Amino acid sequence: MSIWEKSILLILLRRRLEAERTTDWQTLHKRDRGWFLSQGDSNPWAVLRAWLTQWDETHRITATLFVFGLGALALALGFLLVAGLVEFLTFERINLLWFMLIAILLPLCWWLLALFFSSAQVPFPLRALFEHRLPPGTFASSLRPLMKLTVVALGQQLSLLFALGMVLAFLLYLLVTDLAFGWSSTLDISAAVIHQMTTIVSWPWQQLWPAAMPTMELVEQTHYFRAAPVVTEQPELFGQWWRFLLMSLLVYVLFPRLITALFYRYRLEQMQGRVCESDALISGLWQRLSTELIDHEAQPVEQRVRKSDRAITEKLDKSYTQIISWGTWPDEIIGSLRQQLGADLSLIYWRDTDSISAMESTLTELRSLPDEPPLLLCKGWEPPTGELEDYCSELSKMRSHLFLWPVPLKGMSDERRQLLIESWQAFMGQLSDRFHLILNPLSEESRDE
Repeated sequence: MSIWEKSILLILLRRRLEAERTTDWQTLHKRDRGWFLSQGDSNPWAVLRAWLTQWDETHRITATLFVFGLGALALALGFLLVAGLVEFLTFERINLLWFMLIAILLPLCWWLLALFFSSAQVPFPLRALFEHRLPPGTFASSLRPLMKLTVVALGQQLSLLFALGMVLAFLLYLLVTDLAFGWSSTLDISAAVIHQMTTIVSWPWQQLWPAAMPTMELVEQTHYFRAAPVVTEQPELFGQWWRFLLMSLLVYVLFPRLITALFYRYRLEQMQGRVCESDALISGLWQRLSTELIDHEAQPVEQRVRKSDRAITEKLDKSYTQIISWGTWPDEIIGSLRQQLGADLSLIYWRDTDSISAMESTLTELRSLPDEPPLLLCKGWEPPTGELEDYCSELSKMRSHLFLWPVPLKGMSDERRQLLIESWQAFMGQLSDRFHLILNPLSEESRDE
């Protein structure tokens, strides 16, 4: 699977998993674990792609042909650029200044601007073409950085192929034709100025290939005028510029793009790995696929739940001024909770910790707020995780009293709800004594919604 298909796969996975957020975790676990055991491939990317194939999404992930077509186009455009410069002859001589401006200086400036202005690496036509490969509709904001870096890396690869096409065209014309280079300008530019300029340009390879550095004699003998015939004692000097121009194309056009293309490709691979690990929905899918099913009826409840003297609050107080929601929530549930808890008021501090950066920023902000009991909202239809335990540990260092409410899912059976309550009660035994568990159901108003 290509690196571009991996990015599209993650985006499509997120879309599919968004539609299943309100489905009971145990139901999904049984379905996905049973499917995983029937698969023979152990490669994570192949497994995720095969899982998505069940929902008739696989035809959307074939980006190889699309990227190949763009690459072939970029290669051809680079080839045609140099071919046009070489074929556009003036008195059978190629103007050195014109060639360096179009084939070397402009591509170099384009590359530098793309480094300093990241938006220049994500031009609208390229981004629109890439998004056209996806199903209609917007995708999660948490995957926007992945989308941007994917397009940047693709742009760098196309830029590299463009430069490669230029070098290939130059080498081909060098092999099959007798190229004659010279320099001419309407302005009164002396040969010494041209020699100084070419010496500066050729500084990177002066020790590696001294023959590719133009001499003063070469500069003087290849100066020509439109109104005067070429007069030179050594006409073969007109062809000696090829070494200088070839090294200029390699050093200032091809090699910089090769470095940045490899760099952004490496960054994209790293980000794809981080998305698989940090995204709650995608990592949750892999957890369901790779972990064994737990039979809740195999052991009595008394053996699974560790008894604790921890206080349990049955009533939900509406006076919380600091509220934190853990993970990514369905809009209809989080909307009713905000209304029920009065989060629309300006005096209420409410933060959604749906990413690693959001978790870190929330912890930083809480340090500057008064020591008031915060309310931590968790999805009560899912079992608690080790990541939540770590976050609660950080919160307990900043507050003397904290409340944790595993919000139940509307329509959940009493048996399933009781099993989850027991798992949350056992989880509280792993937290600091500063935490208090709330087992209050959703209000009637929220249920009606």
